Amino acid sequence: MKVIILAIVALVVLVIYRKVQKIRRERFLKHYSFPKSIPDKLLKHYPHLNAEQLDRVMYGLREYFAICNTAGKRMISMPSQVVDVAWHEFILFTRSYEEFCQQGLGRFLHHTPAEAMSTPQIAQDGIKRAWLCPACAKVLIRKIHWCYLLCLYWTPNYLFPMALNMS
Repeated sequence: MKVIILAIVALVVLVIYRKVQKIRRERFLKHYSFPKSIPDKLLKHYPHLNAEQLDRVMYGLREYFAICNTAGKRMISMPSQVVDVAWHEFILFTRSYEEFCQQGLGRFLHHTPAEAMSTPQIAQDGIKRAWLCPACAKVLIRKIHWCYLLCLYWTPNYLFPMALNMS
């Protein structure tokens, strides 16, 4: 009987610990300050982006990490080319990126290009997870935000209405 009670107590403690860790990680991700030079480096790839659009890209990077955090160890593909470039620039700050991953995700998040995956299906499943993940499902605006980021990359600026408020 004591063993059962001890097991239940251990399980409750574990559940509480994981919940506290999740809250800490979410808070860390929400308030983390990315290196200030990332938007400048994005401008070299996308010189047509204005300050508001650069802010949205950085917000998209934060949201991507939040989705990865929610998904746990399941692979999530990056649904936006422009946010992927921001991620590449962040990875170059190796120590900061490693610390960020440990504090924000509890693990190191490797960047695996789609071409390096063993099958195209793995990348497709990762994209589906990015769109169907509970982190995206919580608020529809997140999906709209990702659509906006996709439009920044795939369409000329004048085709997408800039009046959308994504904050």
